[in-house]
Amino acid sequence: MSAVERLKLRKQIETLFQTGEAFSVFPLRVVYLFRPQPTTPESPVRVGFSIPKKRIRKANRRNRVRRLLKEAWRLQKHPLYAACNGRFQLHCFLIFSGKEDFSFSEAQSLVKKVMDKLIFIANKRNNPEQSVV
Repeated sequence: MSAVERLKLRKQIETLFQTGEAFSVFPLRVVYLFRPQPTTPESPVRVGFSIPKKRIRKANRRNRVRRLLKEAWRLQKHPLYAACNGRFQLHCFLIFSGKEDFSFSEAQSLVKKVMDKLIFIANKRNNPEQSVV
């Protein structure tokens, strides 16, 4: 994940948590916000990851979970980028709240579910008249 894809500015994160929407795919809580596309060319999606110390006490375990989630995101991000399609920018934050033992296959399936839901929301935003019942 490159630097322009990271959600790291305090103002952007505060805006995301104050005005964004959220959904859960256990053990992740996803907070997201669609913003107008900036005039300067940037990444269509900015993402942040949080693994609370309360859930996973040891730093090396937290870092491992974060690395696994980031890698799963990196491998599966392209359909979401296509869904944003230059019309808007998506800011999202993934907050982990699960157990300590976590494998890469679990991370991939979890991120796939998150991606599918975000793509559905982005497509619904692109075509509001074509809402799926």
